[in-house]
Amino acid sequence: RPAELDGYRNMMTRQALAGYIGTCVAVRDADFTDAARRIAVPTLCVAGDQDGSTPPDLVRSLAELIPAARFEIIRDAGHIPCVEQPEALVALIRSFIASLAPGAETHG
Repeated sequence: RPAELDGYRNMMTRQALAGYIGTCVAVRDADFTDAARRIAVPTLCVAGDQDGSTPPDLVRSLAELIPAARFEIIRDAGHIPCVEQPEALVALIRSFIASLAPGAETHG
């Protein structure tokens, strides 16, 4: 998928360095622990198994804060599974949505 991935690379390289760093700092310093505990809707937390920015253990700890959240790992994906493994992400989302149907078994 070279043409598609070149487009994503181009999008990243056009970002102003100061803005990108500022965003990273804001995300790094944000603490949504209390807010996560108050989430009262079905929640799917997904991590790429190779994500160095938000590693699976970190995403798992977030999922554990959210009542009845479902946690999933996408193999062979880093930080952007929707780009790296789109079919796997779509399958997880579809499965999650199907589990919300009345009478469906829930995952936790």
